[in-house]
Amino acid sequence: MLAMLAASLGNAPAKAQKSVCDRACLSGFITGYVDALAHHRPAALPLAKSARFTENGVAIPLGEGLWTGVSAVGERYRYDYIDTAAGQVAAHLDFVENGKPGLMSLRLKVEGGRISEIETVVNRGAANAERMVPPEPLWEAPEPSATRLTRAQLAAVAQSYLAAVAAGDGSKAPFDPDTCVRLENGGVMAQTANDHPPQPGPNAQSPVAWIRLVASTLGMGCAKQLDTGIYGFITSYNNARFPVIDVERQIVFGQWNFRRRGDVKGVTYNGAFVPFMESTQFPNENLLGQAFKIRHGKIIRVQGVFLNANVYKSGTGWTGGHDGPVAGPR
Repeated sequence: MLAMLAASLGNAPAKAQKSVCDRACLSGFITGYVDALAHHRPAALPLAKSARFTENGVAIPLGEGLWTGVSAVGERYRYDYIDTAAGQVAAHLDFVENGKPGLMSLRLKVEGGRISEIETVVNRGAANAERMVPPEPLWEAPEPSATRLTRAQLAAVAQSYLAAVAAGDGSKAPFDPDTCVRLENGGVMAQTANDHPPQPGPNAQSPVAWIRLVASTLGMGCAKQLDTGIYGFITSYNNARFPVIDVERQIVFGQWNFRRRGDVKGVTYNGAFVPFMESTQFPNENLLGQAFKIRHGKIIRVQGVFLNANVYKSGTGWTGGHDGPVAGPR
């Protein structure tokens, strides 16, 4: 399966840019963006003439949107994903806007020392932003060259994750059964029995039945949890792009939409029917900026920021990408 996905994505490595922008340089562009954003100074950025900026899938003038009310960025949480071959860098960051916490996914494309693309996904009011902990050191660890996947193979693994979620079938992606943690909007949504991350998880006493159900499945592992059908409200994925691929650290950062048809009412688990959340009961989609850490060809970590219940078929605001098959009735 992964071989076929790799073939569909193209087996040739991305054309390396002949530039001096190494890891430190690309990370510096994130730092510069964070500083300009926190101080409301878009003019301080080295922009290409054709630079394009999107917030939550919509192209708007740089300096509007989050830029108008933000007061702090990246003070509690920041992690950079760096692709020197493609001249692209992404990050997950916390922010404060009008006194309220939030989490952001940020992607920059750098060409000739200037920023040509800025893509942001902004999750406003994310309570977990106030209690984020530093990323695990394993994200920074280079993987042994003998076990590294190629760029195309890494992209195929990431896309297999999307297929697994949309189908509710954990066997479609190479999840590591011994350690696999999925962190979404600052909260742990999946882990194995061996994992004990310090981030908060779903509230086992939540008044929302589906949240309690997710809490009860922690410890199953990423694959087995998908097999339960508790994410059955996700019926397809669309516009999937993987612009940042770090072969040395075996990390992929992607942007896509998880689409919800709006007609999947709930799931039967352990003999009891559990209704899905109200936000899944009409046609909409989630816009994601998500990263994967892969070791020995297996997914061991997933973390991302998403905009929940966005307008149906609104897309990512960027062209290209792959679409997943639409799931049948559930």
